[in-house]
Amino acid sequence: MKVLLVGNYPADGQKSMLAYAHMLLDGLRAAGVEVELIAPRPVLLHSGASVSGLAKWIGYIDKFVIFPFSLVRAARRFDCTHICDHSNGMYLFWLSRARSSITCHDVIAIQAARGLVEGWHTGFTGKVLQALNFHGMARARRIVCVSDLTRTNLLALREELAPRTSVVLNALNGAFRPDPEWRAALAANGYGALAARPYFLHVGSDHPRKNRVAVTRIFAHLQRMPRFADAQLVFVGPPPDAAMREVIATGGFASRVHAIEDASHALLVALYSGAQAMLFPSLNEGFGWPVIEAQACACPVFASCIDPLPEVGGVAAVYFDPADSARAAQLVAGANFERLKLAGLDNAGRFSIDEMTRKLIATMGLRASQPVATHEESIGTHA
Repeated sequence: MKVLLVGNYPADGQKSMLAYAHMLLDGLRAAGVEVELIAPRPVLLHSGASVSGLAKWIGYIDKFVIFPFSLVRAARRFDCTHICDHSNGMYLFWLSRARSSITCHDVIAIQAARGLVEGWHTGFTGKVLQALNFHGMARARRIVCVSDLTRTNLLALREELAPRTSVVLNALNGAFRPDPEWRAALAANGYGALAARPYFLHVGSDHPRKNRVAVTRIFAHLQRMPRFADAQLVFVGPPPDAAMREVIATGGFASRVHAIEDASHALLVALYSGAQAMLFPSLNEGFGWPVIEAQACACPVFASCIDPLPEVGGVAAVYFDPADSARAAQLVAGANFERLKLAGLDNAGRFSIDEMTRKLIATMGLRASQPVATHEESIGTHA
């Protein structure tokens, strides 16, 4: 059985989707499946360009006009084709329905395009794009959902897809484990000062659904407590926006807030390993990779009580109402951090590459020629 994986346009900078595609590639190869990965490449858009404004439209031509011709030619050499990201669902208009499958990570953008997500405006072209991706995804023989919530939300949009959907939980995105040398790793990357005092961590983009302003509000309560009076707050992602800066200024802790963009994998692992805890008050997720990344590095997790985060974090995280920052801070202050570290390590073990690969092979009806490798063996050169 020969499988063609279809990845994302590198210029879009979707690191999690690029990593997911390579996880599938490494896992399937370790299981003895003959597999290759193809992805659209910049043709009209020069390499390294920022995909915004006019460049975004040029990128669309690369992805959705030029690339499909290469995809069709490549797919002829394989028994089945798997689209690694539902945001490329329109590729399925070019492929055989009987020999195609796709991973649905979430339907948040599709819901937003239909006016179902509060506070998220989608323009006309965005609505067209999401409609095309959704109808393309619906053509697939099998739709792999990364969480029960994603499957539930997908079926709420189109119930008749139920027989063709399955849930295969994501694996850990790379080699995440406690780094005993995290202080040295921070120093090597120019952040050695962080190791001098405890710090709380948030990992994620500046999209409104990530609710980063709640992180600042929770921290504002924490830093008033004697136990955390000298604590720091670290964002792995863009710098604070205006709403966050207002909370920070009111709380008087601007000098203790740090933003780290484009953190390397080694730096991210070190940040998780040294953090007092990760605060994750997200309002909408398809899975929530940072939860298990943190747990795998023995970082206590305090997350929103909104699904699928409890599905992912299990009993190893503490959950709170993202609208109640004061209560969230109380839960952090009263938690048993050592218990959360141990429970998190145990929970993260559920999300191994070999388990994901085994379920994906069964879902796609593939035949593996050898036993699936262990998690460490499956990581390969892309970790």
